[in-house]
Amino acid sequence: MKFNSTSKTPGVKPEVEEKLFENIIDNLGKPKVKPKVRVETMSERIERLTYQYDENDKRPIHLDNPLIVSQEDMTNRNLRPKQFSNLDPNSYPSNPKQKKALTTWEIMVDQAKNPKDKYDRESAKQVRQTILDSWKKPTMRKYLGEDELELIGRSKKQLEAKRKREAENLKERPVYVEPPVYEPVPKLNDYMRDKAGFQPGISKDLIQLQSEIKKNMDYVMGNENQKVESKESVSSANDKYKEDEDDR
Repeated sequence: MKFNSTSKTPGVKPEVEEKLFENIIDNLGKPKVKPKVRVETMSERIERLTYQYDENDKRPIHLDNPLIVSQEDMTNRNLRPKQFSNLDPNSYPSNPKQKKALTTWEIMVDQAKNPKDKYDRESAKQVRQTILDSWKKPTMRKYLGEDELELIGRSKKQLEAKRKREAENLKERPVYVEPPVYEPVPKLNDYMRDKAGFQPGISKDLIQLQSEIKKNMDYVMGNENQKVESKESVSSANDKYKEDEDDR
């Protein structure tokens, strides 16, 4: 059934019906305002402390308000509700304190996803740090939800996207190939000097080498035989002279 200005709703008075439609029209297009968690004020803190230490019998109203967090819990990041345990009645969702903590934490996580102002950003920082503290404990890590892990960049979707990016970077990264190293070719004079085994200039090695060369040259040219023959003739002449002296 379509509703228009002439339609009537059975059992509803015209005045009430018109007011109902006016409220609907007024609320159309208006953004939904989400509740925000805040830290208790100083007066609320004093009120709470006097009640907790039996100085005041009247229970403060804000203690049951899930949108108000104590200053101690915010400072110490004691924000996440207790993990459920059958052995701990305080962790039961029916427990008033645990019930409040569950509601408060759910609102704070949702608020941290899209902080609007400076206060929201500070609150989101505390939420992320609280989640990170739990993530660092192996016994608590498995209890973190995907929405919580997403705030610290460790959800399954984020880790998979990171793995794919790293794989793509490895594909695009050029493979380093070490350039070949070429040894310089020495000059002929340097090569011969190194192979000769002696330093340039007049030295003992050079004189010995020249002596060996000269000896080889004399042998090739026949000078060595002449020297040997002359030495033999001189020695024979000396022997003959000695014989003549003996005959006398």
